Amino acid sequence: MALVFIHYLFIRVFVSRLYSVKKCIENKILSLLSLHGEGLSTPQLLARLRPRVSQPTLWRALDTLRAHGALIREGKARATRYHLRARTDVAALRSRRMHECVAKRLLREPTLRVQALDRLEKLRMVNPHGRRYHDRWYELLQGPLIDVVRVMTECSEMADALRKESPLSVFVSPVDRQVIFDSTRGASDHAPP
Repeated sequence: MALVFIHYLFIRVFVSRLYSVKKCIENKILSLLSLHGEGLSTPQLLARLRPRVSQPTLWRALDTLRAHGALIREGKARATRYHLRARTDVAALRSRRMHECVAKRLLREPTLRVQALDRLEKLRMVNPHGRRYHDRWYELLQGPLIDVVRVMTECSEMADALRKESPLSVFVSPVDRQVIFDSTRGASDHAPP
């Protein structure tokens, strides 16, 4: 009987340590992602985690964190990046990706700014409460192109707020929009990483 009890205690201690190691890895992943607003890929996470963990161990931890709603997964295969959900909202991430797409087009076709100004006037009429954002977009569209592109692609709270009232989001093609929506996944998507 005593031998069974000792065996039981040994298994219990082993399982509790295994559980605490798993939680420790998950906490380290969350800490790393909190420092990197642009997100991290699996190889970047593997390179930064100490002590080192295997790729399957990392995937299990990432999958657990996604299931709990702590992470957002963006992209597929080698292009997959993980973002901390508390830092990055899925809608804000999609909006930034769409604006990055438009920024590339804007650099090729600077005349889009004229169309964006027309669109901005329509937005002003439809939503008078967004005036401060519309005024800021007007200033940006009248200024140097590099300033417009910087705000469109910047990872900040102010840029996120501005993108919500952007006159430029209509320039994303339906195909690009679908690719962006397909590549950004929230925690509710439980496909393997």
